[in-house]
Amino acid sequence: MQSTPPTSPQTSPEPPPEPSREAVPELSPETVRGSVPRSPWWRRGKVWWRIVRDVGSLALAVALLIWGLPRIAGVGWSEIAEPLSRLPVPALVLLGALQLCALLAFTFTITGALPGISHGRALVVNLAGSLVANTLPFGGALGIGATYAICRSWGFRRSAIGISVVLGGVFATAGKVVLPLVGLAALLLQGGHISPALRDAALVGVLTLVALLVLFVVVMVSDRAAHAVGRLIQRAAQGLLRLIRRPRQLGWEQGIAQLRTQTQDVMRGGWLQMTLGTLGYFVIYFVLFWVCLHICGAVVGVGTMLAAFALGRLLTSVAVTPGGLGLVEAGSVALLVAMGADPAEAAAGTLLFTIFTHVIEIPFGIAAWLVWLWGRKKRPADPDRSGQVAPSLNRQPPPIDT
Repeated sequence: MQSTPPTSPQTSPEPPPEPSREAVPELSPETVRGSVPRSPWWRRGKVWWRIVRDVGSLALAVALLIWGLPRIAGVGWSEIAEPLSRLPVPALVLLGALQLCALLAFTFTITGALPGISHGRALVVNLAGSLVANTLPFGGALGIGATYAICRSWGFRRSAIGISVVLGGVFATAGKVVLPLVGLAALLLQGGHISPALRDAALVGVLTLVALLVLFVVVMVSDRAAHAVGRLIQRAAQGLLRLIRRPRQLGWEQGIAQLRTQTQDVMRGGWLQMTLGTLGYFVIYFVLFWVCLHICGAVVGVGTMLAAFALGRLLTSVAVTPGGLGLVEAGSVALLVAMGADPAEAAAGTLLFTIFTHVIEIPFGIAAWLVWLWGRKKRPADPDRSGQVAPSLNRQPPPIDT
């Protein structure tokens, strides 16, 4: 007898599910803003504020150079241009070689702060970032953004790039703090005297940088301090976001605490390399400054020259003009002239130093960007290199407003 497979009992068809009566989630203000067509750029107040700010920064730099420099020196442009018109070609080649050596020296700072990067790539990212920072108004933040984009394309993790940017800035700041102290000591040993206004301005700048360095050291030493500083910065940033009507919760407290641990690891392995690279960079730049003044005929003591160089490096931290352009020259020439240097020769030498440390970097920077773009088309990005990404730092940062 043939058996039949068991059949399941008949079940009545289930009624169709009722439509959900749950409340439709409300759209966030950010989503609503994103769905609304944006107005043309010429109707946005923020765009015009950026244009006015950037044009004003460039205008201030041009005014300080063209109008301010001759008046600070007390001579006309024809007298300043005269020493520059008789520069020998071998001297110009020497200046170019010194500038290149300074840039190569700083690659040791970058390779120490970002393990896994080669000196060639460090030179590319240094030149590309410097081009943005030194040519655009308030370009420091944009320079960091350029560094981030280039290193990310090479496969480095976000946290590792962030640590390298922090450490590079810390060591550069340390150099700018030490230089004025050394310059002041050399000037006093030489028997020089500076005006109270110039002395007070330099003192304020040094104390500001010292405060930043002390804050960094405290965060590195104490985990409790790292959490406290991170909490303070987080609250300030969240308050600013609420003020501009873009409230959001930030995880910077935990991010800074975790970044501290990773930074300590990098410091243990690369502090000597970063120290020597930064020291070599500033020493070569001082030699470049001395050669510029010498070939223009300026005769001053080593103490005066070191003090003027230190003041110029300190003024590069003032982000009012691109790379401190105009401010650096005005401060350095004022100090040199006050210490007895020939006004025309001091202005010409300082201007020549600016040409090689600021203007010459523009074609170098453009070449670096072209090398990077060519490399991106030629080969894919490398695998991730080093450093674990902290959870709160693993998100793409918001675009930098300038």
